[in-house]
Amino acid sequence: MTDFHDNIFYYYRGPEQSQQKQLDPQLENNTTKALVNTLKHCDSAVALKFLEWLGITATGKVETELQKTTIGKERIHRTSQRLLLGLTAVPERRGNSICTNLERSVNGDSRPDGWLYGEDFVVLIESKVGNASLEPNQMRSHFCKLKVDTPQEPKCEVRTWAEVHQFFVTLLPELKDKNKFLVEQFTQYLEYKNMSEFSGFEEEMFEFFVHAEKDSDTKQEIRGRMDLLGKKVLLKPNGLQVLNKSFYTMHHVGNFGSKDDHFWVAFGPKEFGNYAHQTISLYDYGLDVFVNIELAPAVKKLREKIRNEELKFREIVSELPEPFRVIIEERKNKQASIFDYYPIATLEAGIRKLPNPEPYGLKDPKSNGFDYLERLLEQIKFPYVSLRKRIDRKRILKLKGDDLVEEVVRFMKAFNPLVEFINKRR
Repeated sequence: MTDFHDNIFYYYRGPEQSQQKQLDPQLENNTTKALVNTLKHCDSAVALKFLEWLGITATGKVETELQKTTIGKERIHRTSQRLLLGLTAVPERRGNSICTNLERSVNGDSRPDGWLYGEDFVVLIESKVGNASLEPNQMRSHFCKLKVDTPQEPKCEVRTWAEVHQFFVTLLPELKDKNKFLVEQFTQYLEYKNMSEFSGFEEEMFEFFVHAEKDSDTKQEIRGRMDLLGKKVLLKPNGLQVLNKSFYTMHHVGNFGSKDDHFWVAFGPKEFGNYAHQTISLYDYGLDVFVNIELAPAVKKLREKIRNEELKFREIVSELPEPFRVIIEERKNKQASIFDYYPIATLEAGIRKLPNPEPYGLKDPKSNGFDYLERLLEQIKFPYVSLRKRIDRKRILKLKGDDLVEEVVRFMKAFNPLVEFINKRR
């Protein structure tokens, strides 16, 4: 990806020309800069579509400014459409909008991040990234700039960067040449900066794992996608928090070490490693969705459940969606909080049925596969157990972001009875 929005040169190649325009490298908000310059350098039709999305009817040329205290009271005064636009990465809480109580007193002056304006409209932009929230006094000061002693009240709206991303993605099929190139770059920028909706994974992300030299940009982008996937899985209307809000309180994206072969995101309470919990891991071959029983407190819970409620344990496991695998490893301490893992056994469930009528795999609670699994858990001093469902790479590349999230959530819901069974006190 050509990430020119973060550089001091804004570069594009149109159908018959190329151009460079030097920008101020000291601008604080590169994301607002990326948006404003995309609108500035695209044909006016793109900016007019964006304004229409904001509820503003406009024609003619759209002017832009960055980091300017005002564009002039007279210019603002003569317009009938004035909008204070807040852009954030984090959605506002329902019933707690920054757009209320904008009439309160203001302390000091303010400098907006950007302006869009034309013959009969003005849009003042204040943006935040990461977990930052719009600041009430700052927004009130911005609101005063738009009032300019007129009886007509300006409007106020808050949109997320993910919504902005979705608007431009929807617009892309209509665009050609320079417009298409610039908007594609902007949407990729938002994806790279982890400020879009989850959009799935690309081929290059899987290839990342097989290269000896790991590209740092791709690494950051994959980590961002895993974070977006985690948020969606946890917080979507039918996501994990619907199952158990007191247990699935957070998601945590793991660091990618020099010897690692996968990215992971775990779900559960703050000390999730002490419990049976759920994890998603991305490998070169695809995505594993699994129940994770790793640290000693979680293993102790599992052992106690098998000793006291063996039949119930077997019944729950035998109902998991096929095919799935149970992987057993031995965990050995390398140094403080760092472990080596040694594969011991893999039990396949639902791959094939042997020709004899005896219980097979882990589909039948009477299967000798359970005897073997339970015996290993008693014999290995520090076992690491995971029950895994795989979504292969080819399928992931076919699925859109929301479709992949739905599939992941479906498997995690099927695994949840086992998680709750292991963690539940007698």
